Amino acid sequence: MCSSTLRERDWVTDMTRTLNAYKGLTTRNAKVFLKNRMAVFLSLLTQIIILGLFLLFIKDSYIDGINDALGSMKDAVTKADIEALVNSWMISGVIGTSVITSTLSSLSVMVSDKQEKIDFDYNASSVKSSAVVMSYFSGAVLCSLITSFVLLAFGLVFLAMTGTFLLTAVDILMLIGLVLLGSVSSTLIMMLVISFFKKDSTYSAFSVLISTLVGFIVGAYFPVSQLGETTQTVVNLVPGAQVTGLIRSFLVSPAIDNIDKTLGGMDGGAFKDIAADMFALKLNIFGNDIDTGFMLMYSVIGIAIFLVLNIVLFRFSSRRKS
Repeated sequence: MCSSTLRERDWVTDMTRTLNAYKGLTTRNAKVFLKNRMAVFLSLLTQIIILGLFLLFIKDSYIDGINDALGSMKDAVTKADIEALVNSWMISGVIGTSVITSTLSSLSVMVSDKQEKIDFDYNASSVKSSAVVMSYFSGAVLCSLITSFVLLAFGLVFLAMTGTFLLTAVDILMLIGLVLLGSVSSTLIMMLVISFFKKDSTYSAFSVLISTLVGFIVGAYFPVSQLGETTQTVVNLVPGAQVTGLIRSFLVSPAIDNIDKTLGGMDGGAFKDIAADMFALKLNIFGNDIDTGFMLMYSVIGIAIFLVLNIVLFRFSSRRKS
């Protein structure tokens, strides 16, 4: 009876110690990233480029494209209605890239710890390796959420200030959930890849490559629907493209529906179909258009797969170290 009670107390003590270590390390990892102003700036560099290109080049070209699609009916639609559509598309690209680049930047802590041999200190201490790994994951998700929620808030304020805010409370809640989904998904994927890096120089080269490509992959610079079917398939198979597709759908659809309602059936619903294709509300994979239901299912399955892969890699690494 006494030995059983002692074992139970030891288990509780061990669990409490592990949880405290996990919380402390998570806070430490997040603070290391957030206090590094250059790292935070670089994580936002892609979004700054997207915003700059949008204001200088993209916005006017898409407004012209929408007016061409409307044809003789363009006088029935206000400039604010058109800008609501274009602005919403821009914000979806900013948020879609943010959940990836902020995660990538925050995981630099994991690589730095390897290079500085801090992970050796963890292995020599009583802290469980599982708590260390989970702290890197939680810290990256936390940083991604903070960065992406700030950008989302700025985006919504921008829509409100320009008189182009058409979202409902449900739309905003869905966007918050999708940012969480995207942060978890990108963290699991990036952790799997970055776990093989041991030097900051290697990580930096990889980070520059991904930050350069991510805008094209998620369709932030121009809709992926403008590319060939094979290229669309390759790009849209990336989980990040699926999450961005979901974010884009909830941001852009209200603006398209608003214009369609304004037209009042004068075009027989043609503009709605043209705009949905122009702004890639449906992704194309192997020649088939996929809707938001498939995107959500694909993203959830992707999380499950990469979670399993990370667990397998962790167990393999733990055995090798022992």
